[in-house]
Amino acid sequence: MRPVGRIGAVGIAAAVAACTPRFEVPRPSFAAPSVLAPIEPATIALPVSIELSVLQTRIDSVFPVTDSLDRANCSAIGGLICHQYVYRRDSLDIRMLGDRLSLFTRLRFRGRVSLPGVGGIASCGYAPDNMRRAELRFGTSLYWRSDWRLASRATQLAPKILDPCRVTVLRVDATPAMLRLVEGQTARLKQQFDSIVPVIADFKLAADSLWRTMQRPIALDSASTVWFTMAPEAASLVALNGDGPSVSTGIVLTARPRVVIGSTPPTESRPLPSLTLVGKSSGIHVPLEIEIPFDDLSKRATALLAGEVAGQGITVGDIAVWGVGDTAIVKVNVRGRISGALYLLGRVGYDVASRSVLIGDLRFTLESSSKMSSIKATLGAARIRRALSDATGHGRLAIGAQLDKLQDQLTEQINRELAPGLTLSGDVYDARIDALYATPTAFVVRVVFDGAAQLALR
Repeated sequence: MRPVGRIGAVGIAAAVAACTPRFEVPRPSFAAPSVLAPIEPATIALPVSIELSVLQTRIDSVFPVTDSLDRANCSAIGGLICHQYVYRRDSLDIRMLGDRLSLFTRLRFRGRVSLPGVGGIASCGYAPDNMRRAELRFGTSLYWRSDWRLASRATQLAPKILDPCRVTVLRVDATPAMLRLVEGQTARLKQQFDSIVPVIADFKLAADSLWRTMQRPIALDSASTVWFTMAPEAASLVALNGDGPSVSTGIVLTARPRVVIGSTPPTESRPLPSLTLVGKSSGIHVPLEIEIPFDDLSKRATALLAGEVAGQGITVGDIAVWGVGDTAIVKVNVRGRISGALYLLGRVGYDVASRSVLIGDLRFTLESSSKMSSIKATLGAARIRRALSDATGHGRLAIGAQLDKLQDQLTEQINRELAPGLTLSGDVYDARIDALYATPTAFVVRVVFDGAAQLALR
């Protein structure tokens, strides 16, 4: 008996294929799904309240409650021949309204000066007389510099002597000379104040620490195959707004978070961007879309169903899954005595009990059901539904644990020290499913995390 040659084998296969009956079930058609609005960026707003007592402590160091200046020092600030200047001041009243800071205090002083053109020494405020009284009003506007530090501008000083300093023996009024001494003292305060303000609030280290943390990927599963990245876009400071003894501000970061499936994504190394200002904002709001690729789901279902008997001489080939809106379409290819494709439809939804995205109410289309009846197939919708449930339950559609892991990771990242004297604390208290829909390549679950955090300045 002669062996069948290559050409002959191909011919036989072709003949067998030609004898295999094929059927065509119409592919389900759908209207174009409604398009959801683009997902909004994530915002992490960290309010901080700066108590002005921090500023008061530093002012006390350069403008002490009481001081006595010798001849050289008081001449340097007064611009005249000064022999002595002594003052005592009351406590400082520091307040903010909007971005405007005001300072008020009362002084008592005495001094001795040589008056030009008069000769001799004029003095006032020495026993048996009382020390003379004066007031100091100081106003300035605070703003954020490009280096993330506070600064002051449009500073105004208004010292006022309440008690005249008349020297009766010399028949002169030394009040103008004493006013120059007080003005010289306040000018030094202004110069030192401008160097104090940037030190009390420097947020660059904190913003940079958050920025670098948000660029690092976080593994959401034990196998390190599902990763979360924040992908920060911008960093801003809230415009200053004072109300009495404190001023409120904050750091606001915006990002485009995403879930990446596969190997570890590279850690980004973009530097902290230029500072911008934003309006008042608060809270943590992180919308996130998790994709379940059709290709991945199809492969899992195929692996579970391939080879199932659909009838005498008929087996299941490959499974294809895709979606339109919230509807899943399952294509089941069969081969053997007859070959063709059957279609099932089902709703895609989030199951709260199992915390998974599941395809429910899966049924054959009318045409497919009729064809299954005509070939007396034993493979029904219930068996296919179980296979898809296994594929989703053990695959990436079981998102409950991943959401817990992500919520814990976010909470962990917002409870730490960002910089010396600047501590971040808060909680991500809610994770909810906001929408579920299909794109041309995947089912998409839109999740929203909400929380609150704040910065504490010590």
